Amino acid sequence: MTEGAFVAARFALMVNLTLLMGLPLFWWIMGLAGRRRHVVALALGGFVLSAFWLLTSSATMTGGPVLPPDWSALGIVLTMTPIGTILAVRASALLLVLALVAGHKLRLTAIPAAVAAATLAWTGHAGATENVAGQIHRAADVIHIWAAAAWIGALAVLLHALLTLRPTTMSVHHVAGMLSRFALMGSLVVISLILSGAINAVMIVGSRQLPAVTQSHYGLLLGTKLLLFGLMLALAAVNRWWLSPDLEGAMRHRAISRLRLSLAVETSAAIAIVALVAWLGTLAPLS
Repeated sequence: MTEGAFVAARFALMVNLTLLMGLPLFWWIMGLAGRRRHVVALALGGFVLSAFWLLTSSATMTGGPVLPPDWSALGIVLTMTPIGTILAVRASALLLVLALVAGHKLRLTAIPAAVAAATLAWTGHAGATENVAGQIHRAADVIHIWAAAAWIGALAVLLHALLTLRPTTMSVHHVAGMLSRFALMGSLVVISLILSGAINAVMIVGSRQLPAVTQSHYGLLLGTKLLLFGLMLALAAVNRWWLSPDLEGAMRHRAISRLRLSLAVETSAAIAIVALVAWLGTLAPLS
């Protein structure tokens, strides 16, 4: 029960912080106004979910229940482990996000939001790696997190735009323009994910343990993640080279429907991948 709550806390926090970074980043790149209430809700959610994650982390370490919390154990976790520093950095970044929203600098919130998202790298396998290898591992993990946030934020905006799209010439042209401009960004995101993911895999598993990992529970979940990532790549290619060009043609109604379905499936795959990552971060590679 406690382990399930811990995985759920990791998953919810990952989704929250990646959206907090990804949404304003995509608005910034696309020159969109964005929505303040979404950023405020995500920033406040970051505080709440971080507190939930702290409770479940402490309970997992001590073997006690999540509620009521063991206050003495919480004090030890906050002062004797890196968790206290991680939460302090994250809280400072979230407060800066709220300050920028209050100052009507919505797009700039992507910068402190990126810092908040980066703290996730210290809460999984990368956080346990030591010395120079640990620095390389965490750097790769931060790049992986940022690239994932950029993709997830873009998917959220594009899916919402398509679900609310009316097939008028102006509206369709606007969405088609966003999809076209996302092509270069998407390519950079994919390259970053592949390279950083490869580094993470070597750091976590090691080349000598690869055959054994393929037979483990961890390997099964990792393989599922890679299959879902492949599905996302295939759908992104279909969107880019087949469906998007049809948006402004005579068959725009059909193109809109197919794009909605494709982006919905791609977004679902992204959410499933985040859930798997949240789970994988609690497992040993050979478990």
